[in-house]
Amino acid sequence: MFDIIGDIHGHSHKLVELLRRLGYREINGVFAHPSKDRYAVFLGDYIDRGPDIVRTLEIVRGMHERGSAYAVLGNHEYNALCFHTRKPSDRQQWLRARSDKNIHQHLETLYQFRRLRTLWFDYLAWFLGLPVYLDFGKFRVVHAAWDSEAISCVKEYSSESNRMTHRLLLDSADRTHRAHTAIETLLKGVEISLPDGAAYQDKDGNIRTRSRVAWWLSGRGRTHGEMQFPAQISGPAASSIPEEDADRLGGYQDQIPVFFGHYWLNLDRPYIQTDYVCCLDYSVAKNGALAAYTWDGEEKLSDDRFTLVR
Repeated sequence: MFDIIGDIHGHSHKLVELLRRLGYREINGVFAHPSKDRYAVFLGDYIDRGPDIVRTLEIVRGMHERGSAYAVLGNHEYNALCFHTRKPSDRQQWLRARSDKNIHQHLETLYQFRRLRTLWFDYLAWFLGLPVYLDFGKFRVVHAAWDSEAISCVKEYSSESNRMTHRLLLDSADRTHRAHTAIETLLKGVEISLPDGAAYQDKDGNIRTRSRVAWWLSGRGRTHGEMQFPAQISGPAASSIPEEDADRLGGYQDQIPVFFGHYWLNLDRPYIQTDYVCCLDYSVAKNGALAAYTWDGEEKLSDDRFTLVR
């Protein structure tokens, strides 16, 4: 049995409450379930935004290293690696630009680790060793989107462990490299341009002319409104997806459950997206909930397997 847990973003108090509701107990400083065949699976985004990032990392890493949990890389951990890694070609530059926007997104983590520099760099090394995705055979986990072509690319760098490596990090920061598209897809999802003149303001106040889409759906014959996830625009939503975008939105055809986070849902009642697709990000960092889905071997997912802490 597995408890798959969505984006935490430094909300350790909600994480502790969720783990306890699910039956986990803290023993010698590490949470584990009394049942020997029950594990937690963390979907990434452990850092940034929240009030207790240090404690969150302590819990997740402790469980991961003691064998009571699995953990994958989120886009915020990936961004942190890029933010703190210099370009080989220019040691004065960073893989992730230190712009006002990027500093603001990462600021809470920087502040909370301001007197824990050695510990922070130790966590960065841990991030670098995390898998980008996990395939358990009967179910799969990834931070943002499952894509076979992107996964094949990652396997070229780390065929056995699917983990982020230093070389993959450097290549993925190069926008001209296929590794960039692979990591962007797996950790940040699939985006398409909005119709001409359409835009929306995201959760951080940035104006966007591209939107995230429901990557598990085929884009053929669908409108922007049908493909947006979550819905962001209203007026132009009825316009059809352009053919070039529809061609690369083939949907998720496998009948193997896949769990992911990343998308900032904020609903009173959690729900599965399809019988085989489940998002577990319920905006804990925006006064939402920390969510878990307890998977017990079922071939098709169910709305009654969620546990939420608000």
